[in-house]
Amino acid sequence: MDIKETLSGVENIGILTKKNANNDAIGAALALFFALRSANKKTCFPSNNLPKEIIEFAKKKNKKQFQVTFNEEVSEVYYEKKSKGLVLYLTPKDEAANDDSFSCRIVSGENFFSSEYDVLFTIGIDDFKEVEDLCDPDQLFNCTIINIDNDLNNQNYGEINIIKENQPISQTVACLLKEINEYTNKEADSFLLYGLSFSNKKTDNKKKISTIKWLLENGGDLSLFSGDPQKNKLLEVILKNLSYTNDTYISTVSESDFEKSKTTSKDLGFITEKLKNFLNIPSFFILWESRTSPLSVKGLFYTNKKYIVNKMNNGFKGIYKEKGGIFLTEEIKINVAKEKILSYLNYGNN
Repeated sequence: MDIKETLSGVENIGILTKKNANNDAIGAALALFFALRSANKKTCFPSNNLPKEIIEFAKKKNKKQFQVTFNEEVSEVYYEKKSKGLVLYLTPKDEAANDDSFSCRIVSGENFFSSEYDVLFTIGIDDFKEVEDLCDPDQLFNCTIINIDNDLNNQNYGEINIIKENQPISQTVACLLKEINEYTNKEADSFLLYGLSFSNKKTDNKKKISTIKWLLENGGDLSLFSGDPQKNKLLEVILKNLSYTNDTYISTVSESDFEKSKTTSKDLGFITEKLKNFLNIPSFFILWESRTSPLSVKGLFYTNKKYIVNKMNNGFKGIYKEKGGIFLTEEIKINVAKEKILSYLNYGNN
């Protein structure tokens, strides 16, 4: 059974995960919820016995909005603010345009719990008994179930079962939404980034990082992360610039990147912890343009490979510890410095 074909024929879709779901499943469930809603599907949670994070995120993101649509070419748009509200003015190019070209509707703010659905996505639930306990049995047995999980103990109870053992659920959902690309949007991508970043599932890092980069390039951001939003902006830059060569990740930060994110090189300690502990990258370098005079490119790195520490200690001035260090490249152009580091690490025997 094809998922895209299944979704194209229905309007009412349910999203279900368990109350003690981890952040990976929570991010995946919310991504599907908002992605499908943006495609004008009537999407709901069939149970209010959900993780509190889902309820809080849904309420926050689901504020009431009005959509004004005018189905003709427009030559001028402006609005007038009143003491209570505003008036929107649209001037059509075609003088023959009439009221039939105009519509206004509420596009969000409605209740997001419902027992009416023709397709049910179950996220991270391996036992069908738990699905039965959370849903109305009459509705449950009259719908198509799409079962997404990463536990091989899953009972494969769905009409469609997507079970990927060595992969975060958020990554599976990201691949699914990419495949049916009319359902992707910034909000969904941001929830997938949230789920991926908190997943502790042992996985292929290259695939995970590739998915994260695609989500960022597609418009997702790290606004759902806790902590300083400016540091999170810097983390976005570093992830977008991340490249992979011979078992090592390397990223660059320009002076303008620091200025735009309102951060400094002192904030790279925060970035290092995120890359190590949240994204579980075993070996990475970050190069940045130093603002001190004379201009130079500096770098830091973390690695679980002792030979990299030894090589860097022998080739570059710096301060080194057991699993990393801070060093000088003696270059003023960041791309030249990057190629210098990669060339040096790949030279000779390890």
